[in-house]
Amino acid sequence: MDFDLTPKAELPPLREHPLYAQGMAQSDAGQWQQAFKSFQLLQSIYPDATEAKELLKAANMRAAVAGVQPRHTSRVTRHLSIRRLFLGALMAIAITIVAYVSYEVWINPAIAQELRLRRITTLRDEADEAIVSGDYTRARQSLQELQAILPEDPQANEALGRVEQVERMSALYDEAKVLMEARSWDQAIQVLTELQSLDPGYRDLPQLLQLAQESLTLDKQFQAAEEAYARDDWVGAIVQYEALHQAQLAFRFEEIQARLFQSHLKYGQTLLEEAGTDPDQVSEAISQFSEALKLRPLDAATLDERHLAETYLAVLDSADQDQVIDQLLMIYAKQPDYAGTAAAQFLYTNLLERADSFLSAGDEAAAAADYQVAVQLAVEDPSEAQEKLSNLASETSP
Repeated sequence: MDFDLTPKAELPPLREHPLYAQGMAQSDAGQWQQAFKSFQLLQSIYPDATEAKELLKAANMRAAVAGVQPRHTSRVTRHLSIRRLFLGALMAIAITIVAYVSYEVWINPAIAQELRLRRITTLRDEADEAIVSGDYTRARQSLQELQAILPEDPQANEALGRVEQVERMSALYDEAKVLMEARSWDQAIQVLTELQSLDPGYRDLPQLLQLAQESLTLDKQFQAAEEAYARDDWVGAIVQYEALHQAQLAFRFEEIQARLFQSHLKYGQTLLEEAGTDPDQVSEAISQFSEALKLRPLDAATLDERHLAETYLAVLDSADQDQVIDQLLMIYAKQPDYAGTAAAQFLYTNLLERADSFLSAGDEAAAAADYQVAVQLAVEDPSEAQEKLSNLASETSP
């Protein structure tokens, strides 16, 4: 808007001048820079007007303030922004804390409880399945974990105790079986007795315990028989081995059969060695050889032993001297020390008797032959035969 600034003869009053109205309007609108210019022009028209000066001063001051205001506003805005950010951060933290507390107080316990209940159900199912399948180790592990979760649960505690007992009984049963396989009857009985205290009717425990006790008794009898056998007590060994057979034929059958065979054979040999010329003892020896042959019917050595004993018994009962000498010569050829050299001595005696008979009958050659055989026999004192043979030789020499 342009104003005519040419001085005129008469000016209107200050407040009636258009610049006054314009400046005041700009002031009211807060347009202080424009108001300052308007009042500056007005003051130049009315240089002496105090009000114009005051208005210009006021507009100038307000314009100056308005010039600084934008920077001030920017700083305040920044402060406000920082404050808002700080408050926002605090609010976010507060919300996070409230959310965490809410989760821990309401949500997390509910989830944890749900998971706990699921785990308890799973452990119970696992334990039941393991028990049904006989896998007591897995059942015990599941129940122990369940007990850790529910230490006061009576069902879990009872089930765990039952499973541990069954597991213990199973272990004892297996241990006893191993000990019985190893014939460790004392230890097996001890383990089975402990098992019996837990469950008297466990599986075949009664039968196993009875078997172990009987086997222990049989083992002790067998040991006693072995001791008798070791000290050459053939009668004692035979009695005890036969008692073992009568008690339980299957017990160490092959071993006892072998021991009985040897015991009868050795006893027969002992009887023969001590028999001398006692036919009753020779007869008993034959009986022992026969008992041995019942166990081993085709044993060649024992058959030969019995045959010689029967021959020797026939010799002792025979009145035919020639037959006696022939049979004794056969026995001597097989066993020079037969019957503890009693057979050789008996042969020696019969040869001397027959030789003397030949000599009395004038058959010096036959007598010399018998003396000669007698001299060669392994007897304790062959001097009589030697002397008679020497005398005969000197008598018949030219």
